Amino acid sequence: MRYLFILFFSLTTATAFAQYGKIRGVVTDFETGETIIGASVIIEGTTKGDATDVNGEYIITGVEPGSYNLLVSYIGYSQTTVQDVRVSIDLTTEINVELRAQVLEGEEVTVTAGRELIRKDVTASLSSVTSDQIEAIPVENFSEVVELQAGVVDGHFRGGRTGEVGYWVDGVPVTDVFDGSLSAGVENSSVKEVQVVTGAFNAEYGQAMSGIVNIVTKDGSNNFTGSVNTFLGDYASTRTDLYRGIGQINPIAVRNLEASLDGPIIKDKLFFFVSGRYFGNDGWFYGREVFDYNDVGINSLGQLGLVDTLGSGDSSLVNMNPYEKLNAQMKLTWRPVSGVKIAANAIFGGEEFQNYNHSAQFMPQFSRQEFTRNYSAYLKGTHTLSSNTYYDVSVSNTYKMYESYLFEDPNDSRYLPNDYAGFRASNITSNFIVGGTDNGRTSRETSTLIGKFDITSQVNSANQIKSGVEYRYHTLKYSDKTSIVNNPNGGVATVFVNSKYDVNPIEISGYIQDKVEIGNLIINAGVRFDYFDSNFKVFTDPTDPNVVFEEQRPEDESQVFESSEPTWQFSPRLGIAFPISQTGALHFSYGHFFQIPNFNLLYQNPFFRLGSGSGLIGLLGNANLKPQKTINGELGYKQELTSSSAVEVTAFFRDIRNLAGTATDPTVVDGTSVRYGIVKNSDFGFIKGVVLSFEQALSSGLFFTADYTFQIAKGNASDPSQAYNAAAAKTELEKRIVPLDWDQLHTVNLTANYTSRNGWGFGAIFNAGSGFPYTPDYTLRSGTTPPSVNPLNSQRRPPKYNLDLNLTKNFEMAGNQRLQVYAKIDNVLDTGNEQGVFSDTGTAEYSLYRNEDLKTFRGDIRYLNENYDRPDFYNEPRRVVFGVRYNF
Repeated sequence: MRYLFILFFSLTTATAFAQYGKIRGVVTDFETGETIIGASVIIEGTTKGDATDVNGEYIITGVEPGSYNLLVSYIGYSQTTVQDVRVSIDLTTEINVELRAQVLEGEEVTVTAGRELIRKDVTASLSSVTSDQIEAIPVENFSEVVELQAGVVDGHFRGGRTGEVGYWVDGVPVTDVFDGSLSAGVENSSVKEVQVVTGAFNAEYGQAMSGIVNIVTKDGSNNFTGSVNTFLGDYASTRTDLYRGIGQINPIAVRNLEASLDGPIIKDKLFFFVSGRYFGNDGWFYGREVFDYNDVGINSLGQLGLVDTLGSGDSSLVNMNPYEKLNAQMKLTWRPVSGVKIAANAIFGGEEFQNYNHSAQFMPQFSRQEFTRNYSAYLKGTHTLSSNTYYDVSVSNTYKMYESYLFEDPNDSRYLPNDYAGFRASNITSNFIVGGTDNGRTSRETSTLIGKFDITSQVNSANQIKSGVEYRYHTLKYSDKTSIVNNPNGGVATVFVNSKYDVNPIEISGYIQDKVEIGNLIINAGVRFDYFDSNFKVFTDPTDPNVVFEEQRPEDESQVFESSEPTWQFSPRLGIAFPISQTGALHFSYGHFFQIPNFNLLYQNPFFRLGSGSGLIGLLGNANLKPQKTINGELGYKQELTSSSAVEVTAFFRDIRNLAGTATDPTVVDGTSVRYGIVKNSDFGFIKGVVLSFEQALSSGLFFTADYTFQIAKGNASDPSQAYNAAAAKTELEKRIVPLDWDQLHTVNLTANYTSRNGWGFGAIFNAGSGFPYTPDYTLRSGTTPPSVNPLNSQRRPPKYNLDLNLTKNFEMAGNQRLQVYAKIDNVLDTGNEQGVFSDTGTAEYSLYRNEDLKTFRGDIRYLNENYDRPDFYNEPRRVVFGVRYNF
């Protein structure tokens, strides 16, 4: 039955993930002000255009984001060229033109379109950043641009959990459904525009609750252009006591090489764009190789312990968080005939890194190597049926792989028995790892195949209709294994599979949406439909011991498991914008947003294995999880202060329901004292806040933006497994609404860039924010009576601030060539913002537990001191690089 439903829906529904904008306006006579009928309006260098109607109006749809020249002409009038007309995703650019009567034959008029400070058709909070703006400020990755937008705090959009954001590249979804991260390695040199939507986005966007990130990549053109950007540098911090090894300057510790090239293969028909980037960073955390794998063994008493208490290593410094990546993009654009565009794009990437492990400070080689590989490829055709209607057909595939292991070969002879793994001699080395091997290895692959048909039509001057259908077929492969070694001298006896699955969930979505433009009133109204089938299994009876316990299960799986059930829902969306004066506009948006929980929660513990014994014995995923739901609403007002400055204030709320969590009571197995947890739709939250933003452009070459966000983000849990973990640790949590881990009450972002006439310039970013919450530990606090239950997130960490800066000098060369030399300084003030704190003191500087440990400690005091010396509790130290950028 479900497959008949899928087929029926696929054939009868039409979704558009448009990556286009629109230009519209009125053409009038300069002298009389009367409208001109039949005037020609053409985008220079293209065949896109329109003729004015009986009201003098023209509409050009399906315009890709970018900057264009608009050619306006009519018999008896001088042709007028409007330069620098900027078009953004999903927005309308209004250009009204006054034509002057022609005095001399061939006379032309050129004007420059002013920057629209008030986008009157914006019905939800959004910001668009162009490639030029990205280059002007000190950012290395477009993700840093996203983090600068109002309402985005530490990767969380308006108080939502991570994994609630949808990512699109050129109209193609590129979100990794396993954990909600971006699965395409997009670099700045490829970006044409980034649009960030934090408000109630339109019905065309689904499987996201907190925000949308739209990325448009560059196309080739009839002119050959390109760029090369390289820089080298290192960390230059005064905190050498905290970051050992930083004082030894290595000019290639941070290194980057990035290049792009685009141009025609066949003029006017076939174009290419290619780019690539290598980036490497040796890291800022260092450890010492004091101990080795084999420094643990059976001692004279027949017990497992340190063989050499001094360690067999040479104490050399070792980088503990190195990182390298390599990304590349290749794009072909073919325009075989007028009105047809075919694009093929492929983005490839890979990373190799290690995460800092404080416990391995004196045995850095214990930490696993970690790798990712990804690609995103699509083939997309756009056909313009008329001046008002076009459709897109696309097929895409997004893939991401992750692996982690100590040694590549699972049978490597260096592996030691599991009993040795991560051995810690607490009283001698203060809980640091001093021997053994990490025998675990994890791998996962996510592949998403997407087919889409999109259609957009400006059915009349007031209504633009979008509709379509999208089908997603996912392949998830996951494996968590442990190398089992029985011989103390090494050698793997077998590999135990802890968890493994290969599943194929599917999604179907559709919507219809109308953008209504009546005079200055703008309405975005639509409804979305989403269907999801996890295509997995669940327990037939979660309380039956013959079903729950693996060793008691019957061979007939139909008695143990039943198929999961598909889910579907409708999501209405509404946005309204209208001016209340010539220089001010009000907007309102409201909508229901659904998202399938990240797939790692659906398929967690796929063997349904539970521990032995009594009490709480394990946690299971749930393929029957319902979609998570958020109701978003906002009201905003934007006002021009001058012709080059504007201020905006927006109030918003988010009511979040059905989040994946474990806050309900554990499941009890009949006739036993055994309980276990199941991930359920039990978590919830409520976020509210106000955003105040200001932007100022000065004719002297200075541009400045500022935003302030006051936000309260509360819920019952910050992490889906929070309640289960607390119960497993026998820690009672207060069952009440509390600040979420990322609840930052006050957030400020300032950006500025300036370029002088002689080529000198700078870009600056300043961030500041109040402290995040943490859960205090009152055990050792003198004069304080500990509360009866754990006061979750009841205290605040210290506030933090940061300043990044780049200094530039441009050298203009022949043609369009430009050479730029620059210095980029991250964390100019070398601030030691406390990212983490000791729960007993609320600071990263010291812990009262050190004195307690000192009473029983018998080893070298440096181990005890290092245990409470936490560089990972502080942000990245000052980093300085020098670079050269060449554009042609």
